[in-house]
Amino acid sequence: MIRMMLRAAAATLLLLAAHPVLRAQEVRVVDGQRYTVHTVVAGQTLYGISRHYAVPLDALMKANPAAAQGLSIGQVLLVPQQAVERKELRGAPKFRATGELVHTVARRETLFGIAQRYGVEQTDLIARNPELAGGLRTGMELVIPPATAKDVPAVAATPARRDSSRTHLVQAGETLFGLGKLYGVSVEALQQANGGLAEGLRVGTYLRIPRPAAPAPVPEDTLRRPVRYRIGLLLPLCLDRNDSVHAADPDHKGLYEVTRIAGQFLAGAQMAIDSMARKGMRLEVHLYDVGEDAATWGPVLRKGEIRTMDLFIGPFHRGAIDQLAAVSREAHIVCPVPQSNKVILGHPQVSKVVSGRTEQVRHMARYAATRFARENLVLLRPDLPAEKDLQDQVQRAVQTALADRPDRLRDSLLVARPGKRDLGDLTAKLDPARLNVLLAPSEDVEFVSTLVTRLRPLVGKYRITVFGMPAWTNMDVLESADLAELDLHVPAAAHADRSSPAVRSFVERFRTAYGTDAGPYAFLGFDVTMFYLTALQEEGPGFAERMDRVLTEPLHMGFRMRRLGLENGFGNESAVMLEYRDQGIHVVR
Repeated sequence: MIRMMLRAAAATLLLLAAHPVLRAQEVRVVDGQRYTVHTVVAGQTLYGISRHYAVPLDALMKANPAAAQGLSIGQVLLVPQQAVERKELRGAPKFRATGELVHTVARRETLFGIAQRYGVEQTDLIARNPELAGGLRTGMELVIPPATAKDVPAVAATPARRDSSRTHLVQAGETLFGLGKLYGVSVEALQQANGGLAEGLRVGTYLRIPRPAAPAPVPEDTLRRPVRYRIGLLLPLCLDRNDSVHAADPDHKGLYEVTRIAGQFLAGAQMAIDSMARKGMRLEVHLYDVGEDAATWGPVLRKGEIRTMDLFIGPFHRGAIDQLAAVSREAHIVCPVPQSNKVILGHPQVSKVVSGRTEQVRHMARYAATRFARENLVLLRPDLPAEKDLQDQVQRAVQTALADRPDRLRDSLLVARPGKRDLGDLTAKLDPARLNVLLAPSEDVEFVSTLVTRLRPLVGKYRITVFGMPAWTNMDVLESADLAELDLHVPAAAHADRSSPAVRSFVERFRTAYGTDAGPYAFLGFDVTMFYLTALQEEGPGFAERMDRVLTEPLHMGFRMRRLGLENGFGNESAVMLEYRDQGIHVVR
């Protein structure tokens, strides 16, 4: 049986796909004192965190007794604002994505002075930063090696490690005995993992919860029983916001936009849940409205029942995912909407399912090189400094793919350098006897517009296929007829082909069930939920490392999940190729 914990208004349908919200640094008040909340990521050290926030190391450790046992990835620390040394804060170092501490060289600083400031030897600084061989320059970023810092305890210089402990935010009325029962650990184990807790529990602080003792063996007959999985749908329904919009304007038509998008996602997810239930999967589904800000999602994510889930689909916002990842270390968390790869950094249990521009460009380059290896491949490299890295990326991907094609026309693709107002040397590189496949990795509207305008008259003389960027589909200066004439191909994270029988069937069933048309987020909700429920059913709760075995029939996207580093979560490398034709835009099979 499927139990949906819904507010009555949510049953109306349509949710939303949330605008990405930038997470502000959370501030917590404990016993009248203000603390900045910091979530530890891979590579960070206590010493580095103290220098980043300009607080003395002993003050940081006193505010976080559990840190005396060493840092864990995902651990939450409270940084006492009253201990901040204002003079040091002005030039405080920052963190790299790897968690290492970085100092930006200011005017008149010397290598000796920097080494003294961080308590490290100059030789250690030079060894960690080989670029210093060319001299110290203003604006340089130097990585500080914490392990060599003098007078720093070993525990403070040791990078955060991965362990099986959890983090718990202490609530009013909680006791060590009660928390021990909740997590299945002894009071003594809780005290030992948190520096002894000489001051007892303090509301608003964070505890490290150690791994409980191994459970007793499960009787064999129990193993044969069907498993019931608990699924958490954490969606920004914004029901209160939707209600307030209508209260302020009773004549307002439709739903608050975020509510509409989340509703579409929920409706698609519900259809996938129903499908899996018909296949015999036993599910207990809990729906939570996590809103658009920490004031709404914070109380939800602190619920004790959150820790009992086997899988989370959502939240949409990076800040909410960071907080959930700190609370739930075991259950897999799916970020189902576009986000940067930062959302999976330091979170090995998180998946980001919508591929980004980098993955889409690589897909485009591989497809072009594989499909057209025997044709005249030409990379367009206009003099646009801001797009040099993008051009390099495409060139490398094409060259790598060509190396695997023994039937390739030539070992390397040609390079042409058109300008913003003319084709430059491109015309001289066109082959009248072959198909000319032009790779144009540019998002510069002026260049793209000129390129399309100048190429159109050449179509009668040459056979041309152009590969462009996803941004081309939103450029108002381009006409669909012109793009179809140039046989434009662009990559995309997903696309629902309305001519597909499977898509048509889904659209009809969706309208019958909900009385409205299925939009992009309905397809997203269905495909994502179907893939991860299938993974859970076929591979169990530890499915993350075996997602390559999971095969579904998605409606509008693919799933090729790959872990992006040992300490990080999974990104989706899959994309689709779209082709402009006279009849519209079609997915290239």
